[in-house]
Amino acid sequence: MLKSLFIKNFILIEEAFLEFKEGFNVLCGETGAGKSIIIKALDCVLGAKASKDNILNKEKPALIEAVFKINDEEITISREINSQSKFRLNGILTNIDEIKEKRQQLIDIHSQHQTYIYMSPKNHINLLDDYISKKYPEFKEILKTYKETYFDFKEIEKKLNFLKENLQNNEKEIDFLTYQLKELDDAAIKANEEEEIKTELDILTNSQELKEKSYGAYWALYGDNQSIIEGLSKIKYEISNSAALDKNLSETEETLFDAIENLKDCANYLRDYSSNLEFNQEKLDELNERLSLIQKLKRKYGENLDDERENIEQKLKNLTSKDNNIQIVQENYNTLLSSLDLLAKKMNEYRIKNAKELSKATEEKLKNLQLNEANFEISIKETQKGEKGSDSVEFLISTNKNQNLMPLAKIASGGEISRIMLAMKTIFANVDKVSTVVFDEIDTGISGITSNAVASSLIELSKTTQIICISHQPIICAKADNFIWIFKTHNENTNIETKILNENEKLEALAQMASGQINDETVEFAKTLIK
Repeated sequence: MLKSLFIKNFILIEEAFLEFKEGFNVLCGETGAGKSIIIKALDCVLGAKASKDNILNKEKPALIEAVFKINDEEITISREINSQSKFRLNGILTNIDEIKEKRQQLIDIHSQHQTYIYMSPKNHINLLDDYISKKYPEFKEILKTYKETYFDFKEIEKKLNFLKENLQNNEKEIDFLTYQLKELDDAAIKANEEEEIKTELDILTNSQELKEKSYGAYWALYGDNQSIIEGLSKIKYEISNSAALDKNLSETEETLFDAIENLKDCANYLRDYSSNLEFNQEKLDELNERLSLIQKLKRKYGENLDDERENIEQKLKNLTSKDNNIQIVQENYNTLLSSLDLLAKKMNEYRIKNAKELSKATEEKLKNLQLNEANFEISIKETQKGEKGSDSVEFLISTNKNQNLMPLAKIASGGEISRIMLAMKTIFANVDKVSTVVFDEIDTGISGITSNAVASSLIELSKTTQIICISHQPIICAKADNFIWIFKTHNENTNIETKILNENEKLEALAQMASGQINDETVEFAKTLIK
């Protein structure tokens, strides 16, 4: 339960301290007295949005502190609002996420915004799922697993669609790259082949001149008695004879011998070279054709054909890899789709079963709230698969006899909306097991017998859950265990103040709320309300 709330320098509140009791607490006061500011402060200390605009005196921070009592243990949550907010849990700095998590265990604040959530069909599936999750933790796990699987499925679906859209282009590109690779492989160009062909072409083109010159060189070296080798042989003969007389010429004799032998080798090579060198037009054409092919491929693919071949191979590998294999992606898609179908079916079974239970419980609560002819139904229809499954959920109601069920959002009466919200909140509060429920003007649009029925419902709920309620209805306020009066004072500045009323003050407040004036007759009426 909420034990106390301290508010300082917040909107129109210089400083206020409110104490709450177990059971039914009511906040009353004239219209515009600032009751909703109290609820806003409570909302803010528990993580709702707040800004510097909420600070009364901009030179100082705003401070809100709420003390809860759970199982004889006190939990203190505070928030300082300045340029940035600082949250503390039992005096220790913490973050907003921890506060919001704690809030779910401690309190449920029903505001006008929450009424919109209950009225809007897009939120009905969330409300039903929350109701089921509180009762069945395994359902919460199914929801989580489905959501994770659904996001994986959407990623695979996106990839599959992309591959399908680009399938034709990919096939064309694969064919083109395969053709390029085959063209390079068929060419089978070796390293330095171009330079070798150019050299061979130079020899073949000038074969006649090379033949004549090489043979001429051979003839000069070794062709007849006047050749260079014959001349050197005669010189060597003379030196050999001389070396027999003088050993100092022996080395020269050996040098001449080696020179003659080397020249003979050269002459023999030149003779063979000249003999084998023939002009071959067919060979010339073949070499020119090969050179033309190499130069053509280099113009097409670049100077380094080996590098380009590796690039083409890598592109082919990427396009035909496992990750881009449309068949494998399709199989993953089918597997995830099958998992989603199974999970969605389980979710649907839980929803159908609990929708009937929640509908029946809501109808019973509505009858207690003077909607005796009310029929309430939670419609579940199959729809396109989404991140919440394949169910469309909508709350339907009829409040009059022989009236067709209609979407909750189309109900015109504010009083009916208030009672529907109270009925559902009462059910959800029992399931949520929160210790405190706050109602911000749940009595809008009701009066008389209906107000008494609402008061009875709040009293019944307050037996198990602390209730804090803003109300303008004397019938409802009269039933409160703790009556807090909210009022404005006007000195130098307008300020909101609070006061817990004693029995006499409560009678006067009820008398004023009922008739706008305090006299013996209105006080007696107030006593009647309390009885």
